[in-house]
Amino acid sequence: MVSFSGTVYHQLDDKGRVRIPSKFFKIVSPDGEPALLKCMMGTQGCLSVYLPEQHELRIEKMRNVENSSLQIVQAKRKIMSSVEDVETDRQGRFVIPANLKAFANIRGEVVTIGNDDHFEIWAKEIYDPLDATMSFQTANELVGFF
Repeated sequence: MVSFSGTVYHQLDDKGRVRIPSKFFKIVSPDGEPALLKCMMGTQGCLSVYLPEQHELRIEKMRNVENSSLQIVQAKRKIMSSVEDVETDRQGRFVIPANLKAFANIRGEVVTIGNDDHFEIWAKEIYDPLDATMSFQTANELVGFF
């Protein structure tokens, strides 16, 4: 089972590529070879990045939701239209597609965080204030740890 965790602060390189933190890249590509990922708009202004297998599990869940209203059809369209295939190089870097970079307001400093079955890429100036709105104690209580 895939599980990404941790937080890494870093920057886009001079070619506009983001480097996947090494501990995440070891999960993405155990042999260090280029890997295909699914990058999409996430919640609260981040980008969510999935291994293809994990992304397919999410898509299967979505396929099981009946197209019972135009709102459901529109929601599925919104989600699927944001998904972009990205391929890493051997150093674990990839170019964030322009539409996704604009959505997440990513220009320089970024934060990559593990979020269980995927990792998220944030603009530092968006992530830091959002992260500060929840204490560690509250987070643990909400998920039932305390």
